[in-house]
Amino acid sequence: MKTLSARERKLLAIALALAAIALVWLALVQPLLDGFTQRAERREFLSRQYAQNERLISRMSSLRRAAETQRKAGAAYAITAPGASEAGEALRTRLADSLATAGGELRAAEAGEASPGWVRASATGVMSYAQLLGWLDRLANEPPYLVVEGLNINADRALQSNSIDLMDVQLETSIPFVPAKPR
Repeated sequence: MKTLSARERKLLAIALALAAIALVWLALVQPLLDGFTQRAERREFLSRQYAQNERLISRMSSLRRAAETQRKAGAAYAITAPGASEAGEALRTRLADSLATAGGELRAAEAGEASPGWVRASATGVMSYAQLLGWLDRLANEPPYLVVEGLNINADRALQSNSIDLMDVQLETSIPFVPAKPR
């Protein structure tokens, strides 16, 4: 093996010193600095979460009042009855009564298949355009509010008389059902 010149020995010593410094940096200093950074980020996250929790706790009474108000208002959006069949009957009766009040002639009021927690009913009748508007207005503005799933209007008589006189109307509705609490 060839002996190294003084210059080569200096360069080799500098390279070994730099390698040792890099090794110390990568093995000891960098993980220590990363740990400090991670803990600082975690402290910042926890500080933000703590401030958010304090705001939530300070709003707890207003949230409780809002939940109580929503629970009371929930009756306007669901039928309360002892069972699903009674709720379905109440919905069919409501459709029939409102149609009669609007001045239409009821042909049929039937129950339908509904998903759990809901009741469905449809009503078929004969009425004029003005009566239809009154019927829909009454259903839309009286609680419990229901969902209109379909409205089918057959105005074949208009082709014969050239004016909208009486129409066959079928309305399909549904509404959430809440079982009545036993007393």
